[in-house]
Amino acid sequence: MNILLSRILTYLNGTLFHDYYYKICTFIVFHYLEMDHMSEEDFLKKGAFKKEELYSFISLLGFNQYEEFRETLITHHETRCNQIRVRMIGASSEELIHNMDKACSDEEMKKEISDICKKLFKAKRIVIFGALYPISIAIELQTDMITFGKPFIQYHNYDPIVMDENDVAIVISATGRYLEGFKKSRSEVHIERAQTILITQNKRYLRTESNENCHVLFVPGKFDSINFNYQIMTVCDLIRIHYYQQYYL
Repeated sequence: MNILLSRILTYLNGTLFHDYYYKICTFIVFHYLEMDHMSEEDFLKKGAFKKEELYSFISLLGFNQYEEFRETLITHHETRCNQIRVRMIGASSEELIHNMDKACSDEEMKKEISDICKKLFKAKRIVIFGALYPISIAIELQTDMITFGKPFIQYHNYDPIVMDENDVAIVISATGRYLEGFKKSRSEVHIERAQTILITQNKRYLRTESNENCHVLFVPGKFDSINFNYQIMTVCDLIRIHYYQQYYL
C-alpha cells in the first residue's frame, strides 16, 4: 500500500525547489504524531502558511479538504504501525548480523547497531547525507523513523539548515570522502556539531574520524557500489529491527 506519508516523502526527497510545498512536507514530517489533533487553523498558524498554499498542496495529493487529508494521514499511520508489527513478528537481527559481510564479530556488530539506535532515539532531528542513490536505499528506514515520531529528512543544499548536538547526521559514503568534502564546502551547516554516523568501506576513517561525536560503521569492500548498496540495505534493516525491539515495543 502506498501510504500518504510515502507520497509526501516522494516529493520531499525528490524536489529541486525550496518552495512552500517543500516547507509543508517538512512541517508534516516534524509534526507527524501531532497531526491526529492538529486543526487546520493550528496547521496554518504553527507552519506560518497561507490557506491557499495548504490547499494547493493537498490538492496535488487528491484532497479537497484539510480534514479529509488529516484523517487519511492518521489512518495510514495506523496502517503503517500495523505493517511494522506484522513485519517484526519473528524478525531476528541476530540472523541478519550473522549472515552479513562484516569485519567484526556478531556481538561487536550487534553493539554497533545498538549504539546507533541509541543515538537515533535521543535525536531531535535526523538528517541523511550522501549521493542520491545510496541515501534513497534508506527510504524504508526514513519512513519507519517518522512513523515512530522521529523527524528524518534528506539533506538538500538549498535548505539552509544548521546542525547542533541534538541532531544526528547519517553520512553514507563508500570512500568516506563525502564527509571530508562536506565539512570544507558546507561549513555553515556545522555537521561537526551533530552526532555523526558514517557508513563507509574505507577503513581509514576508523582512525581519522572515529570519536565521541562520530560513529564510523565500517563495512568491508573495495568501493564496489553494487556490494555497498546491499550492505546499506542490510544496515538499514538492522537498525529498523533493533530500534523497534529496543525502543518501540
